[in-house]
Formats: sequence, C-alpha cells, structure tokens
Amino acid sequence: MLPRRTARVLAAVLTAVVLVGVTSSSGAFGAGDTAARVGRNIPTPKDYFGFAMGTTGKLAGFEKIKNYFRTIDDRSDRVRYQVADKTTMGNDYPVVFVSSPRNLRDLPRIVRDNQRLAERGVPESEARRLAARSKPVYLMEGTLHSTEVGNTQALVDIVHRFATEDSDYTRTVLDNAVLMIIPSGNPDGQHMVVDHFDRTAGTAYNRVYPDLYHRYIGHDDNRDWFMFTQRETRTRVRLEQTYRPVAGHYMHQAGTGGPRLWTPPYDEPLGTGVDPITIQSANTQGQVAARALTAENKRGVGSDDAYGIFWNADVMGFSTFLGTSLFLTEIASAKDLAYPYKSADGKPLGPQDRTIRMLQPYDSDTWTLEQIVAYAETAAYAGIDNVAKNGTSWLYNNLYQVSRNATAQTDLPYAYVVPSGQRDPFAVLEMMRTFEFGRAEIEQATAPFTANGKSYPAGSYVLRTRQPMGRWIDQLLKTDVYPEKAARKCGDCPLIMPYSETTDNLGLLLGVDVDPVAKPFGASLQRVQRVTPADTRLPAVPRAAYLVAPGSYGVAHVLSQLQKANVPVFRSAKEFTTDHEFAPGTLVIPPTPTARQVLQQVSASTGIQVHGTDTLPKVDGFKLKPGTRVGLVRGANNMPGGWMMWMLDQYGINYKVVSADDYADLSKYDTIVLSDGVSKNTIVNGLDPAKHPKEFAWARGVGDKGWSSLADFVSGGGNLVAIGSASETARQLLKLPIENAVPSSVNIPGALIRASYKPDVPAAWGMPKEWPVWFNRDAAYRITGKADVASSYPSGGDLLASGYAKGTEALTGLANVATFDVGKGHATLAASEITFRSWPRATWPIVINAIYQGPSTPATHP
Repeated sequence: MLPRRTARVLAAVLTAVVLVGVTSSSGAFGAGDTAARVGRNIPTPKDYFGFAMGTTGKLAGFEKIKNYFRTIDDRSDRVRYQVADKTTMGNDYPVVFVSSPRNLRDLPRIVRDNQRLAERGVPESEARRLAARSKPVYLMEGTLHSTEVGNTQALVDIVHRFATEDSDYTRTVLDNAVLMIIPSGNPDGQHMVVDHFDRTAGTAYNRVYPDLYHRYIGHDDNRDWFMFTQRETRTRVRLEQTYRPVAGHYMHQAGTGGPRLWTPPYDEPLGTGVDPITIQSANTQGQVAARALTAENKRGVGSDDAYGIFWNADVMGFSTFLGTSLFLTEIASAKDLAYPYKSADGKPLGPQDRTIRMLQPYDSDTWTLEQIVAYAETAAYAGIDNVAKNGTSWLYNNLYQVSRNATAQTDLPYAYVVPSGQRDPFAVLEMMRTFEFGRAEIEQATAPFTANGKSYPAGSYVLRTRQPMGRWIDQLLKTDVYPEKAARKCGDCPLIMPYSETTDNLGLLLGVDVDPVAKPFGASLQRVQRVTPADTRLPAVPRAAYLVAPGSYGVAHVLSQLQKANVPVFRSAKEFTTDHEFAPGTLVIPPTPTARQVLQQVSASTGIQVHGTDTLPKVDGFKLKPGTRVGLVRGANNMPGGWMMWMLDQYGINYKVVSADDYADLSKYDTIVLSDGVSKNTIVNGLDPAKHPKEFAWARGVGDKGWSSLADFVSGGGNLVAIGSASETARQLLKLPIENAVPSSVNIPGALIRASYKPDVPAAWGMPKEWPVWFNRDAAYRITGKADVASSYPSGGDLLASGYAKGTEALTGLANVATFDVGKGHATLAASEITFRSWPRATWPIVINAIYQGPSTPATHP
C-alpha cells in the first residue's frame, strides 16, 4: 500500500487526463526519413504557435504552451497533462507524463514498484524482480531560472515528437521509460519574463524583465533544497518523492562567454553525503550527451572546470539523496533572450583551447536561440535514450542500491540527538518539520536515556543515520570541514572555491543544540508520525501581566500578532525575577481577553511558553509603538530583498516595499529596512524610466534629494535597519563613526563564524552570549564613536564554526551589530548578512528587535 500522503499526491496527478506534446528533431536520435507519424490531428508547434521553436525574436508564452499540452493530451494516448499544484502567485504548476499507453495505464503500479525499491530492508531477490518489471521515471525540468528561456521552448518540441512520431527511437523510449516533464520549474517567472518580452516588442524598453522573476527569491529558487521555503520547491520535491525518478535532467542556461553547452562530469569539491552511484551515473549521462552533440558537430561542448555543486544540499538538490542522478546542462544564452549574440571582435565565442574538457571549441562568432533549442534537444534525447535502454540497471542501482548503501553505511555518526527543553522550541519545531518533509525516520524518547556519557530527557528527538535518508540527515547536521586537499587538482594548484556556500548546518543556522553520537546506544524510542509544537499551557488569567521570554525567533510571531490586535506591549530593559528568571527584552503584556486569545493561538502553533504574573515587575523598559509601520528598501531584482519580503510575510510584519514616490514623505513609516545589496546607486539612480515600463516606476532613482530625504527621516526621529552590504550604505548616508576593518587576507565564502552577543543591548535581546553568525565576504566594523555594540567577534583563535574560513583571527574585537543615535532617530547595522536566504534564523531576533525597538518609547515600568 502507498503511504496515505503519497497516495493522495498520486491520485491527484492521475485524475485529470490531458495529454501533452513535442516537435521532431533530426540527428543522432532523429526520426530520419522513414519515421511514421501518429496522432495526425495534433498540430506541430509551428502550426500552433505560428513559428518554429527557436525562431529568432519569438518565444512561446507559457499560457499558450499549457494550452498546447492540453490539446495534445486530448488527442494522444501517449501524454498526460496534470496541474500538480498552484504557484506562489496562483498560476498552474503543470507536469507532463509521456510514455506508451500501456505504461501510462500502469503508472500506479510503476510508482508502487519504484517506491518499494527504495524502501528499507527490501530483499535483493525482490529488488531484482521489481527492477526487471518496472520502468524508470526520467525527470526533465525547464526554466527554473525564468530568463533561461530556450529549454522550455525545446520541451515543446520534445513532447510533440514523442506524442506523434513512430520510429525505432521513440518506440524504445516510450516502451521502456516514463518521462516526467516539468515545463517550467517557476511558472510565475515564465509568465513574467516572456509576457514582458512580448509586451516590449517594438518599443524602446529593455526586453529582459528587470525584477525578481519569482515573487520572493528570483534566481535563488535553485538554492532552496534543504529548507524548502517556497511553494514551487515543495511541489517539485513531492513529485520526486512520489515518482522516484532515477535521473533528473535540469535544463539551464549560462552566460554568453562560456561553453556553448556545459555538461557533467562535475568539478570538485565532492561532499561526503552523496552516494557515488548517483554521481557516476550523472557523469555518464553528461558524456552520453557530449558524444551525441559531437556526433552532430555541435561544437563548444565543455565539461568539468565548473559547477562543483556536490558539496552542499542547497545546490546539489534534495533529489540526489533519493537516488536521482542530477544531469545538469548549462547552455550559453542569446542576446535579449531570443536574438543572436555576436562577439565584439569577430572571433569565435567561448573557450578556444582544445582540451579533454572541450574537444571541439566553437568556431563561430554568432550564437542563436535556434542553436540553444537544438543543443538542448540533442542532449535531452541522448540522456533519455541511455536510461530507456538500461532501465533495469538504473532502477536497481539508483533506487535499491543507493537506499541499501545508506542503511548499511558505518562512516557516519550512529545518530544525532536533539535534546528536549531547548531555549527555542520554535526553532526545534521548524528543524524537525524540515526532516519530516524530507521523510526522514524520526524517533522520540519516551524516557530519559544516556548516550556517549551524556544524559538526555524524555522528549528528545533521535535521528539515526542508518536509514534511507541517513546521509541527508548527516549532511544537514554535521560540522562541515572543507576538503582543502581534495579541492585542488594538484598539490600546488589553487584551492577550488565552492560553487555555492561552504556549510548548511541546520542546527547552527536555526539555533538548535544537536549532538552527534558515534556509537549505538540504548533508549526507549517511538517513531514520530507527525511533528507537533512543544506542549504549552496558557496560565490562568493573571492579575498583572502575561510574560513571554525573548529567546525564540518565533517571538516575531507574538509581536506581529499582538500589533495586529492592537494589544500594547512593554519590553523590559533588564532581567527580572517572578517565579522564573526573565532576560532583558521579555515581553510584558496586559491580561486582556484579546491578548489571551492572541497568545493562546501563537503559543499553540509555535511551542513558545507564555507565563503569567500577579505582580508587575519593577523594571524599566520600552513601550512598543502600536501598529509599527515598516518600509523595505530593496530595489529591483534584489534577491536579499526578496528573501526579506518572504520573511516579513511569514511573520506577519506590517510592511510595504518603499516606492520612489514615498521619498516625498517618508513619515508614513516608523522603521525603514535596507536589505543587503541596497547601495547608494540603488536609491539615487535606480531603474531608468526611459528603459522600463511604468509598472517598474517604483524602483526608479530618487536622486540626491531622495537620498537626503532618507537621511532626514532618520535624524528627524525615524528608525533605520541596515543588513549586510547595506550597512555601508547606511554609513555613507548617516556619516556613522565606523570603518570596515576586514583585511583582504580574510577569505570566508559563506560560513558560520563564532560571534559574541550582549543580551542586555536591545538589538541582541534574546540572543545567547555566543552563537555562530553567517558570514559571506562581509564587513566587520571598528567603532570610532559612540554606539551600542550588540554583537562582535570574540578572541580565542580560529572563529570558524562550520564551513571554510581563513584569516578569522583578524576579526577579533570587531563589531558586527551596533546601534547609533542619529539626531532624534536611530540606526541599527548588521555588517554580516544575518538574513541570508532566510537560513540563519538564529539571528532573526536581531532584525525583529531593531524593527520594533527604534520607534518605541522609554517607560519606567510596564
């Protein structure tokens, strides 16, 4: 039997039958002259769209692509079209299944067999039987990055071809594999980018969409494979969990100056968590594609020397831990999405050295959309062919062997223990829900136990690594140590820096204590069927106040909901004691029915405990401003600003994106946040209105007058919060007494660094005295004037907590977070990007404290 949730997903995918289609191709896997056609009532892409895919200056819109696929579904028994989910913006997220009519009818059995192959404890004899009778699922995904338009155009051709062609090649594929095609991994972006391209035709406006092509995270939608924050991410992962593809062809485009098509083998470094079967199979797929392209004299195909993506889970993708081999292709882009790109000097494009990594350099100074589509199709047909002709081997190795290897491994800690009773129950909840979504086996202690000489209370979570998802668990909880020796191609060769960041340690990012335990131990454990918030009980209505400690980043939920309900909140400036000890920053809330209703809901959903007191604490503090109004300055196409929008929305913060029109009167805001990446140029110059339609006028430049208005806003009593590189913008704006003192010898390309906090300084309320902070080639400040320093880098040698870093001793004593009085207003700066992709949530309280504290007023008692 399928698990209930899997069965629901499968039923949804198989309910609405609408078949999809693609166009024919020639070459190594072409139809040839004798291929028969079936489904003659299915129009070709050229007939349906009015132009062939890859035609210069022409892009098929996503709405029409979906309608075309529905048409093919209606007229073919080889294709099924289904809406798997809705997107962030409410568009359809379609998936297309292509196979023989018999395989499509048998898809429920194929899914059951493939899932069974990946289960724990399947006997080898059963695995061989299942692999022999089942069919491999081959995943293809286009335009996760929405300006990489050529691949979705190619997928139109591919679906049409398999829907209509009767050749040896198509019969082999259809009989022996199931293609699962995601026409766009970001449908919202496809609508934005292609619709904008069409609307601007014949105008003086730029043809490329100028803003984030995902509502929140833009290009970073390919950096969400371990926290699963976005709806589209979760949809794709659910599809992968259900259908268990043995290979995933993720079809991307790159810049204009590299290889015409890059394909595996991949570059260094290689993480310890990836099964060699998946990597070797992916490298084989790449070489099969390169061979086919070379046979067709499609020159400029490169491999290696790029895309070392198998160090962290944020890029390598969750699916590799399921046994899916990641077959990545990166095709050079054209000019303005769909027009020929020509070299400025008339020389051939791309690298020209003939090497093992590029046997045939490209020999032309021009590159077109037609070539992008043609290269994409050849690579796709080659990869599909290799899996279809070797399906039994792929199923046995990638599903059964990868799962068995994970359950049998002995090179990882036996388990990771998450002790109960931690300072931030909401962080524990979010972490365990991540593992729950990834379908890890989670256990919880029903009684106290001892492991590795340490005692743990009942309720502690245990994640054993000898399970199918064990290597993924280890990947997210281990302390990362960058493989400096392995990440060099020779003893004297330079160190290869990672393609992405150097750590994704989930416990450190969220603020959760996690203990690796090397050897087996005894404990009374039960399997967790559903992760729920920690048990909380609202106290009886107190005579004086409700109290909420500041130690959880989930306090952001408490504050925002109390603000929405217009409940006044006092925050203590110092620690105090009632029946418990309460840290500075504790929320003191009047015991009204409205307050109780809000606190009941938030406490139950977050696991944050609410206390009560019958005597008001005699402590100074601050009264928060009711209905605090927040403005976010992000600029166009600013991904950190997009992530900030997502975070503010998740926590229900009352905010708006600051428009250019707002600079005439910034008093509509109490706090203005500058996201990382916002520079003086972002504000002063912005987008040129002459090059962009009116809908982007919000991001136009406001000139020196607007720049001065922002400074006047702060000095006149406003509150400014600047994150990451925007801290330098704030320094320029307000002439703050700080200087970046990080020498060029420091190299920290995305790691967690030990930091100290002063929990009695408002910006650091709720923070422990020490916890790692995210650092990615950021600034650190020497304070040259008056400031309240909330966080700095301690002494004590190497500050690296997880990842890769050199020269950290130079950070000793430098400030990271500081607050300044500016006239009647305030400014809080965080030099490191403490909001990076929403990952380092352990430091999220700093942002929330700064947002609400600046507009507050001092009070001598609650």
